[in-house]
Amino acid sequence: MAGSTSSPEFTAFLDESGQREYGLKTDKYFVVAGSIVPTATVDTYEIEFNGLKRSFFGSTQVEIKSNWLRQPKEAAAHYLEPYGISEAKLKAFTEAVYDWILATDIVFLAGVVDKDQMKAQYSSPHNPSAVAYNIFLQRYQKFLVSHRSKGSVILDDFTGATKAGNQWKDLLLRQHSSLLKNGCPYTRLQFNNIHQDLLFKDSAGSSILQVSDLACYNTFRQFKDHGHIWDDPAAKSLPVYSYFNRMLPRFDQSPTKVFAGFGVAKMPTVARHNWLV
Repeated sequence: MAGSTSSPEFTAFLDESGQREYGLKTDKYFVVAGSIVPTATVDTYEIEFNGLKRSFFGSTQVEIKSNWLRQPKEAAAHYLEPYGISEAKLKAFTEAVYDWILATDIVFLAGVVDKDQMKAQYSSPHNPSAVAYNIFLQRYQKFLVSHRSKGSVILDDFTGATKAGNQWKDLLLRQHSSLLKNGCPYTRLQFNNIHQDLLFKDSAGSSILQVSDLACYNTFRQFKDHGHIWDDPAAKSLPVYSYFNRMLPRFDQSPTKVFAGFGVAKMPTVARHNWLV
């Protein structure tokens, strides 16, 4: 039977980076990435992350977003001016966040779609959003099986519609239900360990979703900067975006520390490299 009525032992908190459709003015890559957290420790991690916020900002209400941390105007508008802190203190907070992440048992998973390769390889390529979510769910299912566990999924809430006028959220809900009922259309993998309900939550009220935002953007940036090397048959080494590298030890990996195809899976795959943590 697809799904489970028992309490999930893990919860996946998901975010997205890039545009969900193909188009000349869209990003080359689309990413779905998430933080996999033992459900019993979610509240503890929320308390710990809020403690970091309180220490540096004097408030737990501040929302952490990757683009707000990176872009000077956004940083000033959302952090420096409202909370009266210096750039140096914001940088120290950022470093403290990454140190905290490494100290947790959060596991990151990411599904990446190369739009150009999809269009080159398939005459009618499936939507990047649907493909990336499928890739993520495949990795999550395999993670849960390896831990003999069940899991649920929470996605950062969003609005918007396709060019045809279909609501993205409705499409994703239908896809989630179809995958759990029928299995993966590409691999026939059955998603028996994943809970039937796909939930949505505003990231402003979830520190772990905010951590997922960091993981998702850092994965996106890794591919934006170095995606052409990921499955280049001639590549011998992989350059790594600095903040992706900071989080890399917490991405799922094989016993031999291979994260390509484990913590980060890409579609299509041109050449397979055993990129190591």
